[in-house]
Amino acid sequence: MIASAQEALDFVQGKTVDGVQAHIPNEIDVKRIRKKVAMTQKEFAMHFGVSIRTVQDWEQGRRVPSGASRAFLIVIDKEPEAVSRALCA
Repeated sequence: MIASAQEALDFVQGKTVDGVQAHIPNEIDVKRIRKKVAMTQKEFAMHFGVSIRTVQDWEQGRRVPSGASRAFLIVIDKEPEAVSRALCA
């Protein structure tokens, strides 16, 4: 289990895992992603399990999403319905 968690962390950090390397951009436009899914900051935070303060800080540039958060935001951007299904199951 620990080895699997380490592999996931390595992948999110852009390291090659089993010959595959994730591309996770350094900059993420959280506001654009939130607007794409047509949610308020509060709705986005509640729906995806982050604090509203975190969403506000990301959007205002006071904080930058971590590697794992950036990966999660990319999945929300590309496959919002899949994330919703997974979280609301």
